[in-house]
Amino acid sequence: MIVMTSEQPTTSFDKIDPFFNPRRIALVGASSDYRKLGNSILMNLLASEIETYPITRNRDQVLGVKAYSSLSELPKTIDLVIVAVAAKYCPGLMREIHAAGAQHAIIISGGFSETGETGLEIEETLISAAQNAGVRFIGPNCVGVSNSRLFNGTFTMMPERGNIAFVSQSGALGGMSIYTTRAKRIGMSKFASIGNAADINFVEIIDYFREDPKSTVIAVYVEGVDDGRSFYQSLRHAATRKPVVVLKGGRSDAGSHATQSHTGSLAGSIPIFDGMIKQAGCVTAPTLDTLFEICKIFDYQPLPHGRNIGIISNTGGGGVLATDAASDLHLQISELKKKTMLKLKQVLPPMASIKNPIDVLAGGGRREYRITTELLLEDSNVDMLLVICGVPTFAGMTQTEHAAGTLEGIRMTDTAKPVIGVWLAGDVGKPGKDLLEMNRIPCYDDPALATLCMSRLAEYSEWHSKHQEN
Repeated sequence: MIVMTSEQPTTSFDKIDPFFNPRRIALVGASSDYRKLGNSILMNLLASEIETYPITRNRDQVLGVKAYSSLSELPKTIDLVIVAVAAKYCPGLMREIHAAGAQHAIIISGGFSETGETGLEIEETLISAAQNAGVRFIGPNCVGVSNSRLFNGTFTMMPERGNIAFVSQSGALGGMSIYTTRAKRIGMSKFASIGNAADINFVEIIDYFREDPKSTVIAVYVEGVDDGRSFYQSLRHAATRKPVVVLKGGRSDAGSHATQSHTGSLAGSIPIFDGMIKQAGCVTAPTLDTLFEICKIFDYQPLPHGRNIGIISNTGGGGVLATDAASDLHLQISELKKKTMLKLKQVLPPMASIKNPIDVLAGGGRREYRITTELLLEDSNVDMLLVICGVPTFAGMTQTEHAAGTLEGIRMTDTAKPVIGVWLAGDVGKPGKDLLEMNRIPCYDDPALATLCMSRLAEYSEWHSKHQEN
């Protein structure tokens, strides 16, 4: 059993900050060939608000920008060097990087320990060379880092600007996640792909995200770690400040073997890992898609004071599915106060259900959603509110009136309770869903996903409350 400790780690903020807030960057391996990573990285850097210096021995200019044949030719000292050349050249660059004024590097290059014994030898040489030169590095075998408010030091897209800090052990998976979050308009503050983590590892990145004022939620994709105790402590200290959502890869025996070939790390015992995550005060995501949906609810909404949920729907089936899912996740379907039900009876049609889950019937529109939302939020037996809408295409109703009614009901109350939406009907429901999301009401397509996110919100709230009391 892992025992929690009150020992506080030394902050890594000042040591790590130059990776995310550099003034000047040099790219070793800049290329004009669109098929090479050095080309994609350079295009992203040039689109960022930062001084960029391409390094290549082949051309005087790259993408219309003056290029330099080596770091020693740069006219200014630099803060960060991104390296995208063959693995065998990387160790020899460490002294040049330090001489150019930088103490931080990101090694995008692959071909290290993830490839076998020969690559492992090169990686060990790289570690030694960096230590001797006084250079800290992220990678190798990674996608890079980005700060959505400043620059994109990766070969993938810039995330939408937001508040979720994401560290991923898998570069490609982390990069592809950015495409998904962009499509869903889920914003990130910072992204870090640590690859083989030969130097900078999860611990220092998580410690940095814990202190970062621009990040309100931390997302972690991990396959395996070498120092479980340090990893646990960094997660726990982070969770006392802000929610941490963890997705674990390599949960099966086959996945564990795949982890070793992917990053060179050991996956470890899954039951022990799950116990560590729970004791650290973090919450888990079962899938990649749910990782950011859970992060979104933490980013958008306050923590609840309990597990009691109220449900509003204009489709009885939606309410039933939500009730089933909530019960499976140990959320409580609130028994509404008598005065709440009395008021609901006075304003809803006779056939409407005034017991939780509330069914305002298919004819319920803006007025019904406004009044019902307000009444349930004012009920002290309700800790969280789930609002479901199958957007009608009849009786002259608009695609956004139910969402507008929900927002009006929220504004009529002065309670700080989480409100979550489930807007059904696909494209027909999208305008209403977008209206809620613009007002920071997380909105989902499936009651099961919404209740999963609500359960994680309650789980973290319970842990955080106990920790604060202690």
